[in-house]
Amino acid sequence: MKFSVIIPVHNAEKYIREAMDSVLAQELPSDVQMEVLLIENGSGDRSAAICDEYAEAASARNAQIKTTKIKNAQIKSDQIKSAQIKSVHMGKASAYEARQEGVRISTGDWIVFMDADDKVVPCLIDTLNNEIKKYSAEGKAVDVILYNAAELDTPDKKMFGFPFEEGVAYGRDNRQDFHRLMCCGDSLNAMWNKCIKRDLSMESCVLDGRRLNHGEDLLQTAAIIDRAKGIAYLDRILYLYRINEEGLTGSYHEEFMDNQAGAWEAFDNYAGKWCGDKYSDIISRRKTLTCTIGMKKLIYSGLSIREIKKKLRTMVLSDFYKKYAKGELPDWAPEEDVFVHGLQVSANAEKSLMRSCLKHKLKSYIKARIRKNGI
Repeated sequence: MKFSVIIPVHNAEKYIREAMDSVLAQELPSDVQMEVLLIENGSGDRSAAICDEYAEAASARNAQIKTTKIKNAQIKSDQIKSAQIKSVHMGKASAYEARQEGVRISTGDWIVFMDADDKVVPCLIDTLNNEIKKYSAEGKAVDVILYNAAELDTPDKKMFGFPFEEGVAYGRDNRQDFHRLMCCGDSLNAMWNKCIKRDLSMESCVLDGRRLNHGEDLLQTAAIIDRAKGIAYLDRILYLYRINEEGLTGSYHEEFMDNQAGAWEAFDNYAGKWCGDKYSDIISRRKTLTCTIGMKKLIYSGLSIREIKKKLRTMVLSDFYKKYAKGELPDWAPEEDVFVHGLQVSANAEKSLMRSCLKHKLKSYIKARIRKNGI
């Protein structure tokens, strides 16, 4: 059996070595092969060169080189003897397009997705291999295996309290909990805690021509859950997630709101198919939260006051924002988002938001001065 590990890489110079070293530390059985596809998409740092170095190390293995040094990392031949590493440079592309390219060129039976700033545990591939064989021996159709994860700082604490049972192949007639979780929250959205059969990955990687950097996980996961023959769950920590405020999810990006609006529009079709209008209220609340997150990223960004004011005006006039920004938030919305939402729904919303922006700028300036002067 062969597994393809697909890693989109964008400005991940600080973390990609840790990620790759965790992949290369996999405890692979003798009958399992692994390929690692590094899909570099328009980085402005040394990510592309680092990806090439790992690919060259794998090639050196074929030339009978015992040990290959990569900067501060040491890759031994026995670590990569069953791993093929390919470095692909796409130029400027979205995270979705990078994953899609990885799936297209993959040769594995199963696909494992990973982010370039995270890590996997050493037994990931071996555990997945055993589960796949078990379900096959039982005659159960499974083409998706979902597993639990932990944050890197708390590697023994599970991130998710999923209601699923191990040993069950969830078919299309008993997938109600998956549909509910998709509609009511984002705990299922991530691609990085799923192992997916390649055929299903190919089928589910089409987002109707949309080019998305934000919201693509929602749509890809929805397509996978909708089309999978069977979904299995492993209540074990196999993935280690890094809280990275410098990543796509942690900073302001101008395309955020348009991307999210398109993703939600497409997701509404899945929700209607699965559940009718049963979860329409919570979905609307989640769209309100999306507006709030977009606004929060903007007003607390590093852009100039003039730029923020201009982009804020554009945001509040957008159709998606006008429709959902002043709605109610989900009960589980974070405290900081609740605060920003309060500004959004105030009588003089734009002025209130800009005042908060200015206060944030002032606090940031004072903190920077204190650090500089060592006070």
